[in-house]
Amino acid sequence: MFTPLEILYIVLAFCVLWISAVVFWLLWQVASILKRANDTVTLVQETLAKMEAALDGIRRKFDSTGTALGAIMHTTTKAVEYMIERKLNKSAPASKKASKKKKVVADDET
Repeated sequence: MFTPLEILYIVLAFCVLWISAVVFWLLWQVASILKRANDTVTLVQETLAKMEAALDGIRRKFDSTGTALGAIMHTTTKAVEYMIERKLNKSAPASKKASKKKKVVADDET
């Protein structure tokens, strides 16, 4: 039937077959892990790019709002100063008239 040397070669052939199957399976697992890692890194990069774009948009909004707010504050300050100045100018002549009336009333009584 088979000689002991032929049986050894058949057993060695099966061992090589099983070893190559295990190596192929390990390579498949490593490649699968690396693909998942690559997909994850790509997803993280896309997410970071979206976050960066959103933060740039927010920063631009704050910059434009800050510029507009500065102009509004300057205009409001000038308007308030004008109103205070106008009120002071109106009240100054009124107080002079009141003091003149008091003097006239005081003169009439004497």
